[in-house]
Amino acid sequence: MIIGLTGTMGAGKSEVARYLKSKGFEYFVYSDILREIAKTRNIQPTRENLQRLGSEIKRRTNDLGILSKKIIERMKKDKAVVDGIRTVDEVKELRKRKDFYLIGINAPQRVRYMRIRKRNREGDPKTFGEFKKLDNMENRGKTEGQEINKCLRMADYIIFNNKSIEDLKKEIDKILESIS
Repeated sequence: MIIGLTGTMGAGKSEVARYLKSKGFEYFVYSDILREIAKTRNIQPTRENLQRLGSEIKRRTNDLGILSKKIIERMKKDKAVVDGIRTVDEVKELRKRKDFYLIGINAPQRVRYMRIRKRNREGDPKTFGEFKKLDNMENRGKTEGQEINKCLRMADYIIFNNKSIEDLKKEIDKILESIS
């Protein structure tokens, strides 16, 4: 079984992934594949650079689902969680498997901004204004290689993550019960 995670920036995808990992799921992140490639090319792993790199790889290989294929090739277990799906073509590639489920995660913009400030990841926006501008562009598909709203519409399950981590885990448990 593969559970894919899509959603807005700071919505809690990594929290869901960590929880599934604690339940025995193998863990993959799309941006990790891009970070590996960026490192070999001596490219700074900023959000913008990784997005450009992903688009460039897809154009060069003429394969819009290539990152999903790379993740499937790396799978060693029969249960995996894939974090950070941002394009419809990556979802379509994973949907070729009958055991794929897509979970969409969202939360209010202000809550998500506070979360990304707390995580302090390289390349994250520093002000709410920067965050709001980037978030709105990504969600509407205005940044290269980002189709988050379209991916959210393709989700089998949606979690509105505006409560505690315990509540989030309960939501995930309900989804896992539904799947099995």
